[in-house]
Amino acid sequence: MDYTLPIKNESDYEKASERAEELMGAKPGTAGKKELDQLLKALKAYEDDFVNMLRGYSAD
Repeated sequence: MDYTLPIKNESDYEKASERAEELMGAKPGTAGKKELDQLLKALKAYEDDFVNMLRGYSAD
């Protein structure tokens, strides 16, 4: 695993995105599917935080 959770920076985001792409199509009930689900939640959280940060800048 070359990424860390939670995702804290762009480098981690890129690594996690690459890994998620590798795991796409993992079968339900497998370790790969569990890892994919965790990655997708972490990626979404990072993206949401990033968007909120940008909104904060535009409000000024």
